[in-house]
Amino acid sequence: MSSSEGRAILLAVDDSDACQLMLQWVLDSDLLLPGDKLHLLHVTMRDTAGSNQLPGGDYFEQAHPHEAQRVVLAMLQRRFLGSLEALGMRPTVHIVQYYPVATVVCLQASQCAKTIGRLICAKAQDLNCSHVYLAAGRGQQHHSSRGVLARMLSGPGIKQYVQQHCTVPLTIVAAAGDTAEVAEFEAAAAAAGKPSSGGGTAQGPSAV
Repeated sequence: MSSSEGRAILLAVDDSDACQLMLQWVLDSDLLLPGDKLHLLHVTMRDTAGSNQLPGGDYFEQAHPHEAQRVVLAMLQRRFLGSLEALGMRPTVHIVQYYPVATVVCLQASQCAKTIGRLICAKAQDLNCSHVYLAAGRGQQHHSSRGVLARMLSGPGIKQYVQQHCTVPLTIVAAAGDTAEVAEFEAAAAAAGKPSSGGGTAQGPSAV
């Protein structure tokens, strides 16, 4: 990719404060260059009954796909798009839906995390991304009321999978002072035998 075309930068986002802080950190750190193309990836999952699980833990039947999309877009507008548009930025939004092999109730979180991790890695490769950003979100999955998907997106399984399998440089943005997240990232990188250059765990702003 030539410099004139700009880089493709991917942020995997969900309905969480951690992801909102991640975006703010990326903007405040001046990591985006003129001409860069920003991509936001959000994953929803559909259970075997054909309904969508979306932010807030709500379900939308297959007969109402437009309502489901409206809810997701409203969340993305509130969390991310509004602030980006105020800066004159027009990111590309990717809403990816997948069908787990079991019901939401019976689905193992570890398997679901791997599936979402694969989707993130695949999207980064398809877009020929130069960098991927994930939010650490440590602890949020334990008290979130936003539903199964939002809790898993903030959990450790997806981060670990992407860290081990993504061929694109990755940065996991943790809240300021979250030394445990940094130690976890470094330990996982050492176990995977991956070099630390080109990615890592960044200390973002503290959650308020």
